[in-house]
Amino acid sequence: MRQILVTGAATWTGGHLIRRLEQDADTEVLAVDEIEPRVEFDSDLFTFELDRPEFAHFVLEVRPDAVVHLQTVDRSALLGGRRAHDEAVVGAQALFGAIRRCDCIKQVVVKSDICVYGMGPRNPSVVVEGASLEGTRGSYARDLKALEDYIEATAATRSDVTFTVLRFAPIFGSEVNNPLSRYLRLPLVPTRLGYDPRLQLISEHDAVRALEHALANPANGAFNIAARGQQYLSRILRLGHRVAQPLPRRAYDIAVKGMSRADLHLPAHIKRLVHHGLVTDTDRMNQVLGFQPNYNLRQTVLAGYGLLPTRATQP
Repeated sequence: MRQILVTGAATWTGGHLIRRLEQDADTEVLAVDEIEPRVEFDSDLFTFELDRPEFAHFVLEVRPDAVVHLQTVDRSALLGGRRAHDEAVVGAQALFGAIRRCDCIKQVVVKSDICVYGMGPRNPSVVVEGASLEGTRGSYARDLKALEDYIEATAATRSDVTFTVLRFAPIFGSEVNNPLSRYLRLPLVPTRLGYDPRLQLISEHDAVRALEHALANPANGAFNIAARGQQYLSRILRLGHRVAQPLPRRAYDIAVKGMSRADLHLPAHIKRLVHHGLVTDTDRMNQVLGFQPNYNLRQTVLAGYGLLPTRATQP
């Protein structure tokens, strides 16, 4: 029986991935997180803070065959900036330190984010995986960069392990309830006056499929994961029958702060995204990883707004 350890089991994506893995009778899932899951699953949940020694000891004790590291989401609003940083960076050190010492692990899949490239006006129109960019990186993007540096260092010592890094475009959907989805689903959406960024998205269901595909089809390296196509923010909002409210910077900042007080926190990397935009090249996703999202960008947007025709809603 194959044992797969999944961190970030409490996330929507993690919970749904675990439910899909549980359908295989020859797979045992070891679910790990420090908060209560958003999605119910049958596997046992092991409660650990990733930056504590107990977690590394657990990995070495259970000796999984594969690790899926999903506890890479921005939890600064939930845990506070310092605690979220420690969990992301120190937790990654603990995890990959254990992977170096655990000879039974043969595959590692990590959820990253395209914000690791940084965002700014000097970025090229389309970003490839090996690009060295001048865009601004906030604390979350720097934490992801540190995580990917640990992966690279670990890969150099464990040539017998496949390391797959999936750099996801923003996940959008009607169920995932992440900050970007809540922002785009507002009836009146505050935007920066004079800016209409180009965006890529990935459907919530295609995001889960990408992780499952990476487990079934090991491939070394980093891969941009996004639906086919790109679109301006204003067009995305029109597709969803939403109204954009362009605001000058000061008024926009006030509006965003007001959203936070209304329990709609917009992380710094999402604010940069809806200001500058970011579009990535997905050739490696298609040609090397061999993954094809079921939804193109237009279908992803319509599905996220609950407007996709019924015949196209089965991913």
